[in-house]
Amino acid sequence: DTLWRQVASQGQSKALTSPEPQRVFIHLDYIWPEEVQEQVDQHQADIEALWQSPDGGVVQFDNWSARRQQLDSVTVYPVCIHYARRAKYLSAYGQTPDGTLGWHNYRLDRVRSPRLRVLPWGDPQVPTRLKYLRDTGQLPTSEQVQAQLDAAWGFNFYLPRALLILRFPPEFARWYVDDTVRHPTFAAVAYADLVALVQTQVAQASERVAILQVLAQRPATDAYYWGWMRVGDVNVTMRLRDWRPMGEVIAPLMVRQQMVAEAQQELERYRVPEPEG
Repeated sequence: DTLWRQVASQGQSKALTSPEPQRVFIHLDYIWPEEVQEQVDQHQADIEALWQSPDGGVVQFDNWSARRQQLDSVTVYPVCIHYARRAKYLSAYGQTPDGTLGWHNYRLDRVRSPRLRVLPWGDPQVPTRLKYLRDTGQLPTSEQVQAQLDAAWGFNFYLPRALLILRFPPEFARWYVDDTVRHPTFAAVAYADLVALVQTQVAQASERVAILQVLAQRPATDAYYWGWMRVGDVNVTMRLRDWRPMGEVIAPLMVRQQMVAEAQQELERYRVPEPEG
């Protein structure tokens, strides 16, 4: 509504005497009910207030890990907030849910603490490494996060990066892949260039051989795309699933094998039992 009012009022010398019909709508889908959204907004407000303070600080909260199916207490330095995958996330550096020190994206609706606890830098619960980074002027920045997001396709920018190669039937690629923006590294590639690409960008010899064997059995007339992806990123994995059965993952092998296992599992679920007798 605010955006449309600004658009409608451009070029007019005085306030509108009658409201213009709204013609611009932005639909932001959230995956939470309204009461959860209020709690998420409160967490965001607390973090933004911390960023406004001269000395900043560290936050501590209980986080529910869907992958680990348990509640973890984490102490982290908040770097930036994203709206992604229909939810709000905090990118932070510090004590991760598995107990190591590093980057992690926290979905704010999975923060189970009613309020974030702000720790001053002198608090003994602040990890020593974080104190060192702060004292030496090396605290992580949002620019570092963006650089990693640009380096490979996937929101979880701290996951390992690997070469992605996809194959599509030409007609499918024409209507659903060509001229679409997926990631800065994602682009069409000629079949003739794939061998050199694999040989220079895949470090493990056995994986190179396996990928080249698959490519040798595929038609040169199909459409091929390549890029860099974060292996294990849920968002990228879901996109690759959406392209099935037209999109074939050729590399990385780990993801290809995952797609094979999932397709076999789906087939078993849809298989109709033979009638008895």
